[in-house]
Amino acid sequence: MKKQFLIYIVFLCFGIFSCQDLNLEPKGILGEPELFGNENGVKKYFAAIYNGLPIEDFIYFATESGNYSGFRPDPDGYWQSGKNSQGNMSGEFFNTWVLPDNDGFAYWPYDRVRDVNMFIQNFPNYKGNYADEVYNSLLGEAHFLRAFYYFGMAKRYGGVPIVRDVQDPLAGAEVLEVPRNTEYDTWKFIYEDLTFAIANMGTKVDEIGRANKYVAAALLSRSMLYAGSIAKYSQYLGFQGEAATAAGFAGIDASKADEFFQYCVDAGKVVEEGPFALYTKAYPDKAKNFADLFLDKSSTENIFVKPYDITSPGGLRLRHNYDALMCPAPDMSSFVGAESYPPLDFMELYEMPDIVNDDDGTPVRFDNRSDIKNGMEPRALGTMYFDGDVLRGATFNIQRGIYKKFDVSASAADFGSGLAPINSGGNRITGTRTTLVEMDDNVEYSVTGRHGNFENEGGENNGWGSAFVRKYVNPAQATSDVQVYRSAQSWIVFRLGEIYLNSAEALYELGSRDEAFNYIEKIRERAGAATVRPILDVSTTNIGTINQANYPYSLERSLQYIRDERARELYGENHWWWDLRRWRTADQVLNQFRHRLLSCYWVYDENKYIYLEEYNRINRAWTASKQCYYEPIPWGEIGKNNKLLPQNPLY
Repeated sequence: MKKQFLIYIVFLCFGIFSCQDLNLEPKGILGEPELFGNENGVKKYFAAIYNGLPIEDFIYFATESGNYSGFRPDPDGYWQSGKNSQGNMSGEFFNTWVLPDNDGFAYWPYDRVRDVNMFIQNFPNYKGNYADEVYNSLLGEAHFLRAFYYFGMAKRYGGVPIVRDVQDPLAGAEVLEVPRNTEYDTWKFIYEDLTFAIANMGTKVDEIGRANKYVAAALLSRSMLYAGSIAKYSQYLGFQGEAATAAGFAGIDASKADEFFQYCVDAGKVVEEGPFALYTKAYPDKAKNFADLFLDKSSTENIFVKPYDITSPGGLRLRHNYDALMCPAPDMSSFVGAESYPPLDFMELYEMPDIVNDDDGTPVRFDNRSDIKNGMEPRALGTMYFDGDVLRGATFNIQRGIYKKFDVSASAADFGSGLAPINSGGNRITGTRTTLVEMDDNVEYSVTGRHGNFENEGGENNGWGSAFVRKYVNPAQATSDVQVYRSAQSWIVFRLGEIYLNSAEALYELGSRDEAFNYIEKIRERAGAATVRPILDVSTTNIGTINQANYPYSLERSLQYIRDERARELYGENHWWWDLRRWRTADQVLNQFRHRLLSCYWVYDENKYIYLEEYNRINRAWTASKQCYYEPIPWGEIGKNNKLLPQNPLY
């Protein structure tokens, strides 16, 4: 029996429009002919599907329960999504809030898949209403949307049921209880949908927030890199004895890795055919240029963005809180203040000045706190705010404390331990935002500065190091307006820089090392790095850069360099967690991962500043187990369909 999909549009109704004849068709209801039979109707139909795409952006709530809660926080009460961001969950930012392992909200968007399948199945009935080019493009767009939802599931669960047709809800269990497909087949299904989309979609790029051929290719680039990595590295997880692995639901045979890596490279070539270029509008200031990349809506680098608009109707759904939760109050925020901070573990991935003298191990002396920026990679300065930087008319003033004297090696400070002799006996002075201390010259000095690391204060608005996040922060917004739900920067879903990095990694995995580093060179030149093209190093290591993690496999050092380049370029863009998962290194990198922070002290008897490497003073550690690689198929779905068993490994 044919069923119409109905969408209800709410109108402001006045008395004169009240229904008086019950035989009339109800107003405000659009049926399939109205939606599928013309381009504007299709756009309305697709709008809700776009709204639900699994895009991990400003409002992504990493641990909120409920099928869609992670992607669509309640606009009336989830301003805390910034505290529970993916960057906080995965340890990319230092904070005091959530811990990693999995998203944990049982994402299972088959209602959205059904919406797309309804369109794919019934849209051919209206083909005569369209020019061939328009018809093909809309059908291709539907395949792109379906692939995006499957990507959101595949990277969480591995193999999931592939449903191509609209199911009759009155059919029997033999129809409705669809079994899981293998993980290989699931990724291939994503590939097939996106290949169809690329072949059929148009190249129009001026409709913000809507996909085209190049957006489909960008998703193909990202998803196939994931699939290739999962195929190559899952063998090292030790899941071979698990029932889901034996059935092919959790893991892909390593022999399939190159197939997916090649798909990634091919997709990148399609993107490069488009009108995109690395952003250079603010040259020659490469630090400002990198910061502006994330704010300039006309950026040549943007392939696909999720728009926000502070002026839009509909309450708070198209607004977010990024500025209010990334900037210190009251100088740069009028809300609770900063919640997330860059740790030293990520800062030192960039080119930056030495803080320790090589000859004797003593801390380097600086005349000013802001001298730490001298010689720092411009991309790092575009990603983070340091002492002396100005935001919304206020100057960052970041200090950890004061040493009366510091006449030992940096290591003698023992990562900030209070038991170290140099830190005891009143020689090291720390305090709060308002603490003043009188020194031997009978002058009172501020201990921490206005934005430093304060003692006896919690996670909100506490500096926790020597830097604040700059990426995506809007300096044009007045401090008085930096409030909850008052930010409207667009989230960049795909940009050319990521595609270059995807291609570089896939090419390297395929053995095309020189071609891989051609892309790395482009990224590093734009970044303002001193070393633009590192020397190829094919010696192997199994030690990761972050947390000196012991990988379960060896890889060439140049491949590790490419992985590090992703961390530098994509810091704070919600890629790192998924990179660790697809490389199968998360349980090692996040194995009691105890952030190190960069702390600045004024040395009183020298009138100089030093920077020390310290452990975070609340002894916070991040830990991920091997359970993180596959989330459990939602038990509520298994209760309705036991053909989803066996459950994923370790559950």
